[in-house]
Amino acid sequence: MSAKAKQSNKSADKNANDRNDAASKDNDAEKANPQWKLISHEQINTLLDLTVEQVQLQFEEILGLKNYQTCLKEAALLDYFVSGFWWAREMNYTCQQISFIMALLQVLLDNIREKQMPFVDNLNEFAKLMSGTRQSPSPEVDSLFDAEHAVCITDYLKCSLFQNYQLYEFLFNQPREELLLGEKRTIEVISSADCGAPLEEGMNTEDYLHYMTPVDQQEEGQRSSQEEDGEGPAETGLQQEKENKATEFEGFNVQDVKDLTNEMLGDLQAEFTEKLRVQEETFRTRLDPLKQSACK
Repeated sequence: MSAKAKQSNKSADKNANDRNDAASKDNDAEKANPQWKLISHEQINTLLDLTVEQVQLQFEEILGLKNYQTCLKEAALLDYFVSGFWWAREMNYTCQQISFIMALLQVLLDNIREKQMPFVDNLNEFAKLMSGTRQSPSPEVDSLFDAEHAVCITDYLKCSLFQNYQLYEFLFNQPREELLLGEKRTIEVISSADCGAPLEEGMNTEDYLHYMTPVDQQEEGQRSSQEEDGEGPAETGLQQEKENKATEFEGFNVQDVKDLTNEMLGDLQAEFTEKLRVQEETFRTRLDPLKQSACK
């Protein structure tokens, strides 16, 4: 083999080794600082400019949660990730740091949901991931989080996940019956041809009134005619009384009516006065013996 060919082979081997070293460093960095696979850093930048309601709408699509309003598991997942993202945003973390936080939330939740990992084991997994963020993959690159950041992340996960660990275990690992949110009812309408009509409806009115409720036919006919004309028995009596009074006052003028009215009122007043006097006499007669006995 010529010297030129040997030199070419050495250059190719060196380039391959460099690529392998770079890939190995990237893999080590990925293992030390995992990133959330569902969204890119560009998408995170977009989410940082939205309100919390808009972020929730975006996470519904990202996580594929279509039934979170009726499914308790989906509602818990949506709240879990939206709260974690909004907390990281309030901490003013970078896109890479927020992506790590979301990946951390995903790993810890998958350990509960898929691996059914006990609390202690999951806590150790969290400690390993956090310790990796304190180690820089190269001298030229700073570590992802410092000690103060690690304390804040630990406090947040303590309040949001670890203190509610048994609730998450029950939610994702215990079978639950589906809630009955609706009920269908079928009402069957009975046709009149399938059963006999009531007795009152099964015969004509005349036979029913004659045999079932015997009344005077003439009186019943008069009452029916009055009801058809829109007048009841009470209205008919009032009308008859008005007609009688009108007949009594026929042939009298206005002054005669006034004189007759005054005379009737005077008689009523005299009668009332006489009754009042009799009652006073009776009361006085009963009261005198009581006064005499009281004086003795």
